[in-house]
Amino acid sequence: MTRTVASELLKFRTTRTFWALAGSAVGLVLLIVVLTLAIDDGLSSENDVRSLLSNAGIYGLLTLILGVVTGAGEYRHGTIAWTLLVTPNRLRAVGGSVIACFLGGLAIGVVVCTCTAVVALPWLSARDAVMPSAGDTLQILLGGILYGALAGALGAAFGALVRNQVAAVVIVLVLIFVVDPVIVGLFEDVGQFTLTGLGIAMSGGDNDGSELLPLGVAALVWALYTALLTALAVVFTSRRDI
Repeated sequence: MTRTVASELLKFRTTRTFWALAGSAVGLVLLIVVLTLAIDDGLSSENDVRSLLSNAGIYGLLTLILGVVTGAGEYRHGTIAWTLLVTPNRLRAVGGSVIACFLGGLAIGVVVCTCTAVVALPWLSARDAVMPSAGDTLQILLGGILYGALAGALGAAFGALVRNQVAAVVIVLVLIFVVDPVIVGLFEDVGQFTLTGLGIAMSGGDNDGSELLPLGVAALVWALYTALLTALAVVFTSRRDI
């Protein structure tokens, strides 16, 4: 499994997709943070600060897409045949991709949240904003990192299950931007278990007053979703022709 993960990480380092998505994640979050700080003069309460810091979790959507592209990309480019020749065990092949995307999302998250903290915290302090406690601030930032890492892992499992790269990306976007809001509107208590609700819970954002799961529980539920998708991907991969 270690060699499989190492080979997947090597693909990240030598392909433009990973670096493009990583750069986009850092640039997007910093742009939002800087514009918010520069334009919003009323940003001073603790809730405002929490909301600003939780913006770092937005990059989780990009790591989710990264995972989908990685998991399904093997089939699109035909490299899955070579992967399975080297690693015939389907669980290791899929699991290696999932773990590598987790680590890739983790690395991007560390950079994004570090940049957010370096830019936002001194700026907020200079404006005499009411800051959350050091523990709460750290929890928001670490939760955002965890969210991005888990999003990458889930995306890889889902991409391996669907296999069609374009279809997998479209389905993920529809789930997040269409299905999740509909579920929240119809079944408010179920909203905390959607991908959007879990992401907000982990990144420390505000869900417009709707109930959210604790960070640890949300991470566990997300991990269970990932494990289920991974298991399904392994089963279907072993039954399909490559």
